[in-house]
Amino acid sequence: MNILLSRILKYLNGTLFLDDAYRFCVFFILHYQDFDSYTIEDIAGELQTTPESILNFLKYLGFDNYLSFIEIYQRHKQVRFEQIQERMKNIHVSSYVERIKVSNDNEAFLKKIEEVCTKIHDSKRVILVGALYPMSIAVEFQTDMISFGKTVLQYHTYDKDMIFNENDYVIFISSSGRSLEGFMYTRTNLSLQNTTSLLVTQNPTYARKKLTTDTIQVPGRFDGINFNYQIMTIFDLIRVMYYQKYIENVPTNH
Repeated sequence: MNILLSRILKYLNGTLFLDDAYRFCVFFILHYQDFDSYTIEDIAGELQTTPESILNFLKYLGFDNYLSFIEIYQRHKQVRFEQIQERMKNIHVSSYVERIKVSNDNEAFLKKIEEVCTKIHDSKRVILVGALYPMSIAVEFQTDMISFGKTVLQYHTYDKDMIFNENDYVIFISSSGRSLEGFMYTRTNLSLQNTTSLLVTQNPTYARKKLTTDTIQVPGRFDGINFNYQIMTIFDLIRVMYYQKYIENVPTNH
């Protein structure tokens, strides 16, 4: 099912334009849990634009008016959470680790993932940084975490309003790790040092450099195909373990 949240993320993650449509999508993600409490005039005021500009984007998505958008939002939000509940039943995380080689010590690896879940829970926002394909793999993780009430955004170089802060958890995905070093050199204005951060890489050199708060080093050396499966498994583990620890059996308003 191509739910509304997925459609918004597809546009937001892929667009190259910092315009009203982009800002609307960011607002939608930031306020996903209570989006229906905002009128279109409220949103236009927050974004310093006009209701007509927002309606133009909604028509691009296939909606005739704001009310029909809200109706689909409410329906899809409920459906998605019910899907997650059904899919998460009786999942054993050990089977995920055994499915593909992500560590030489499964017990220590799962402990690291649990620590990542805790830091994500303690953060106000999760920022994903990486190349196109790894970021496309992360969309399911992004969708579920937003459904859980956690803001998860991909970093775009053209969005000058996105400055990292102490409440962010920044996840870098780089098989070689070199892009992280380049990012830190060219993006000094982002204040990465103020955040809690994680690097997922195959390169032991960058694991030892400790450029980020945490590092997950997976087996392999610049093996792009295997790395894609590894990060898919890691994102699956994070969302499953996060759900089991912080969402399952916890009363919510979903």
